[in-house]
Amino acid sequence: MVVLLVGGYIVVSKKSGQKVVVNPKVNIAMVTFPGYAPLYVAKEKGFFDGVDVELTRIESIGDIRAAMSSGDVNIYAATYDIYQSTKDVAPVGTGFLVVDESHGADGVAVASDINSVKDLRGKKVGAEPGFPPYLVLQYLLDKEGMSLRDLNFQDMPTTDAGNAFAAGQLVAAGIYEPALSASVKARAGSKVFASSADVPGLVQDLLFANEKLTKENPEVLEKVAAGYFKALDYINTNHADAYQIMAAAFGVTVPEMEDFKTGVSWIGKDENIKLFDKNSDINAYKTFDLVCSILKKNNDTNICLEASDKLTDEIVKNFR
Repeated sequence: MVVLLVGGYIVVSKKSGQKVVVNPKVNIAMVTFPGYAPLYVAKEKGFFDGVDVELTRIESIGDIRAAMSSGDVNIYAATYDIYQSTKDVAPVGTGFLVVDESHGADGVAVASDINSVKDLRGKKVGAEPGFPPYLVLQYLLDKEGMSLRDLNFQDMPTTDAGNAFAAGQLVAAGIYEPALSASVKARAGSKVFASSADVPGLVQDLLFANEKLTKENPEVLEKVAAGYFKALDYINTNHADAYQIMAAAFGVTVPEMEDFKTGVSWIGKDENIKLFDKNSDINAYKTFDLVCSILKKNNDTNICLEASDKLTDEIVKNFR
């Protein structure tokens, strides 16, 4: 028996003359976040044509990075900030596809007497590093020439931050939904100062593939992207079935999945083409560099690589 590796496909030739073609395998890792749900539709419906895709939940970003480095995982999903929040070592992987964007699901709640970001100076503010509301908070500070050092910053789990804000123990907090709305409702006069809806392009999830796969088998990444786009089309035309698949994948009800979707947008083909165009007003390269500068300012990373070295438009441009 002769085994050959051809373009990511294993071709097995036997004396009988029969050939068995085995699709290349790809393992995509992610934390448990329903924004990634279309990937499950793509897998369930066989939209990853020619690629055997496994979807793996790994709840620690450190463990995901380790799995990428060891080769157990080929691709993982992460936001710009989570991907770049490393110290002393460069982030692993090349971004090739934007899959979702937060549109109001993450924000900063403030007390009634806070009317500007500068009003937060020296005040007790809470948020959880590594989560989108934390990035929204840092972005708002950066626009005013401030950083977390200008606050009495409290590093705490998001749920705790929401509860502490509702109880009046914090003047502001970075919180995600549904806790964001619940916290504001529980504290008289408080409000959402800004959410991800006010900072388009900032809170997006991308798929990052390891460098070997990106360089040697880009056609595999193209098939992953094509499968994702097919899933989005299916969600639009077969709502009931698609939402049943997604709800089951994340252990929630269909109404809960539909409610979650109100704060998140899934990014389709046309939007990806724009985001990977450096001439677009809002594009992945510009956001990548902006986020890293903010992270470095707040000591969440000490490495900032050029976006052009860690993102590629080679996959998305094939869908023009």
